[in-house]
Amino acid sequence: MKKRTLVISLVFAAIVAGALVINANLAGIVASRQQQNDALIEESMAYHIGTLAYLYAYPIVDMTQQMHNETHRVSDDQQVYAPVNRLYRFPEIVGPDTGGNLRAPNNDTLYYSGWFDVSEEPLIIHTPDTQRRYYTIAVTNLYSEVEHIGRRTTGTEQGYFGLTGPNWTGTLPDGVRQVPVESEQGWLLGRMLVEGPEDYEAAMALVNDIWLASLSEFTPGQRPKMPPEEEASAREVINNLEFFSIFHAQLEKLPPRAAEAALMAQFEAIGLARSKPFDPATLSEAARRGLARAVEDGEEIVKAAAQRTIPDYNGWMISKKIGRYGFDYMHRASVALGGYGNLPEESLYPAMIFDPDGELMEGGQVYQLHFAADEMPPVDGFWSLAAYRLTDQQLEENELQRYSIGDRTKGLRYNPDGSLTLTLQHERPDDPNTNWLPVPAGNFILVMRLYEPEAAVLENDYLLPELQRLAH
Repeated sequence: MKKRTLVISLVFAAIVAGALVINANLAGIVASRQQQNDALIEESMAYHIGTLAYLYAYPIVDMTQQMHNETHRVSDDQQVYAPVNRLYRFPEIVGPDTGGNLRAPNNDTLYYSGWFDVSEEPLIIHTPDTQRRYYTIAVTNLYSEVEHIGRRTTGTEQGYFGLTGPNWTGTLPDGVRQVPVESEQGWLLGRMLVEGPEDYEAAMALVNDIWLASLSEFTPGQRPKMPPEEEASAREVINNLEFFSIFHAQLEKLPPRAAEAALMAQFEAIGLARSKPFDPATLSEAARRGLARAVEDGEEIVKAAAQRTIPDYNGWMISKKIGRYGFDYMHRASVALGGYGNLPEESLYPAMIFDPDGELMEGGQVYQLHFAADEMPPVDGFWSLAAYRLTDQQLEENELQRYSIGDRTKGLRYNPDGSLTLTLQHERPDDPNTNWLPVPAGNFILVMRLYEPEAAVLENDYLLPELQRLAH
């Protein structure tokens, strides 16, 4: 009996031991599966929310990167440089080699630009009396949203304007008009009308009389000195994980928008939270993989959005949402990639990539644009047409050194009935009386600029004419 009991005990012990082994194995399997699930969730959330965060943050990060690269001496051959709260003045009328970092630059105006920081105190902008000459300064915050100082909004008499940050409280000096900005940092891009080379000196004198001064160094009529240069390495963060580090750093400083509270809660779920540290080096491997994929795909989405054709009017693509984006973060990012812009009421940029047959426009073809006498673009300012290489949106050298054509072009020939015909091709036309706009040899994009467009344009009561491709 004792022997039988011992056998049963041994069997029971073996069963218990086996069960423990099985339970241990099951626990290990469960733990392993849990780890896999956690990693799957973590990577997927980082990827999906990170992609949305990339689209949302693109202008914020792009502008922060450009601000660093243009307010520090990052290379010996750097064209655009000015310290924070100072202006860089482009020294020439823009041509094929003088556009700097500008994308699809115009040939109608002289450019001047600068990066502002009003985190500590307001910035005063002085503008001269331009005697009704067109000028504008686009004040762009880090959300890529714009307001304007200039002829249309503030007139052309001499003025002082004070940019004030979201947390500033105080009183500006007498005679200084307050311009509140939503972000402490941002970009100033100015344009001054220039009527060709013969008008350059007069236009540049006005540009040189536009200057910036922080409130503590401001004295009316006295332009402050330029601070010493600062050297630094160039920053390139659009295509790597540092993108999210820059976004997080700016997110901590940007005032929360009530309508975006739910979106910010999503960003917090992947570590992009205000007032909490964010360091890609401390992320799990799964989260790093997800964010790395988000950067890669996010960049491709922005590029695709910038190349996407929008609903057109007679073949002209016209966006009337530049500078005011609401929740359309993809459009905001695509505009930032293309070079930012003015509000529609300041200037419109109808663009064309395809000819009437749906083919990419090409310099070996001959195109015409015909305006009836009573169908000239209705603008309070002026209009012009320019052609850029499709590959990089830059001007291409031509024998006339003509990089735009419009209502101010010298020697423009109107037809007997008052209509106007423009001819677009790469080679010089046989007829010397042709209103010729030389275009790049390969594929190109057309950009029409309508400065201070009238209500008929803004409300689509006026449409630009269709482009015609001629047989040759």
